[in-house]
Amino acid sequence: MSYTSERGLEAEPLKGEVAEGGVSKEKSCTEKLGVSRLNGWRTAAFLLSLFVCLVVVFAFSFILPCPVRPQYLSTWNHTLSDAATYDFLAVEDANEDKAMDVFFIYKDAAASRNTCLSQNLSIPCLVLTAVDGTDGKTLWERPLAAEFDWLECGVKGLGLQGTGCLVAHADNLTAIDKKTGVVRWQRSRSTVLNGNLPLITSPDLNADKAEDFAILSYNPELVFFSGKSGDQIGSEVHVDGSGVFGHQQFKTASGAPYLLLLTKSGLYAVSLRRLAALAGLESVLKDEKSWEEKSDTHTGLISLYQFDSLKRVMVVPGSSSPSLLVQTDSSVSLLHTDKLKIAWSTNTSALLSVPTFGHFDKDGIPDIMIEEDVGNKTKRVLVLSGSSGVVLWEMNLLFWTPNPRPASVLTLNTYSVFMLWGQSPGNQTNEMHSSFLLHPRLSQLLLERRNPAQDIVSFKAMLLERGRHACYLVLTGPDGRQRVEPGETEPVILTKRKIKDDVSESVALRVSADESITEDEVKQEFYRLRFSDKLL
Repeated sequence: MSYTSERGLEAEPLKGEVAEGGVSKEKSCTEKLGVSRLNGWRTAAFLLSLFVCLVVVFAFSFILPCPVRPQYLSTWNHTLSDAATYDFLAVEDANEDKAMDVFFIYKDAAASRNTCLSQNLSIPCLVLTAVDGTDGKTLWERPLAAEFDWLECGVKGLGLQGTGCLVAHADNLTAIDKKTGVVRWQRSRSTVLNGNLPLITSPDLNADKAEDFAILSYNPELVFFSGKSGDQIGSEVHVDGSGVFGHQQFKTASGAPYLLLLTKSGLYAVSLRRLAALAGLESVLKDEKSWEEKSDTHTGLISLYQFDSLKRVMVVPGSSSPSLLVQTDSSVSLLHTDKLKIAWSTNTSALLSVPTFGHFDKDGIPDIMIEEDVGNKTKRVLVLSGSSGVVLWEMNLLFWTPNPRPASVLTLNTYSVFMLWGQSPGNQTNEMHSSFLLHPRLSQLLLERRNPAQDIVSFKAMLLERGRHACYLVLTGPDGRQRVEPGETEPVILTKRKIKDDVSESVALRVSADESITEDEVKQEFYRLRFSDKLL
């Protein structure tokens, strides 16, 4: 009995354990069911997220348009018969496709085109034209009354529509919208009939929320104009200074704007703030204290440097401390404007063209390419160091008149490639002139292309798109400033070519006796070039 009771007493706990085990199993089933439902929600959420992502991807791929990069023709020609043209080429984005378009002006003598007659203008008339940089097709044309004096594009504030072109022709100043060719305003230029380029730009002087500009005549008289309306603002200003034959706008390191005056006795400057005040205009323009301390108390003129036979002054681009390249009959010099001292000077003979800036060495300072006339239809092409004025490279070539100015295009390797025109000593025919490509790292060889271009009136090298498509423009034909008989001339042709396309059609012209560099090596280096749109 006792044994039986003991077994019974021992059995109860076991029953309890079994009961607890049953409850535990029921809880386990419930938990598994909850986890299963949670996994289902997670799967549904994942699939929904995936669906939303796919919808977004398809929306951006097919519904929302992706930006389309311009498609270029590698080479194109824009041809006009019975016409003459002028030394002017400008590039701006006229049709907002992020590619540069080309502006030029010609004198139209072809009645069949009906360009002049459509605007009730007598033949010949002037036609300012914008052509698409990608294919050379006409974007717009603007007929204008002859005769042509000067033209500048990229002028800010014209008609309060961004930049535009300002044309001095007949007795008029005409502002033209760069996108449409529409005339924004036209005014008489009787007060500046003998005005000269470059335009002098200014911030808003008459509170109409548009930039203004001034034109200098070498009487010398200065007149300010409203960029928005073309009306004269303020009174005419007499600029003291005798023998003025040229001018240049300049900003000091502190941003103070000045007008540089080239005279027979040297280089002078006058504050733009002072000139605006003399015209009766209020402005926020400022002066350069160190310069004003040297100014004449009566005239306001500041003598920057005394030069004999001064010819030209150019602002050196891209330098941290603004400098001026000064050209005389016998020298080229660099003037530091902070200390008003000559940094270096190099003797030269008569220069055939305007100096060209570009990076030849590795010091980051713009160097200068010049062309000297050494007689016998021969020119000496030199590259001068921007830091010291020493000769970095030189070469003799034959040339013809007119002689197009050299050009340079900056690369991502911080040096520039140079393009120039002439004839190699072995190419003395008059039928085929040559264009040359110079690579600063392989300067022992020039690449020469026999170029069919004749009667070059204007030449320009640039990028048609930011960092891409390095090309050059050549404008050929009769010169509009010379007398041209209708029907007796060659056509006006505007040609665009990609620079790299010239490489395959070129042959090597050896500059030095060093034969370690081959033609193929030079060509491969040109093919590998990538270009930069940064300023020099």
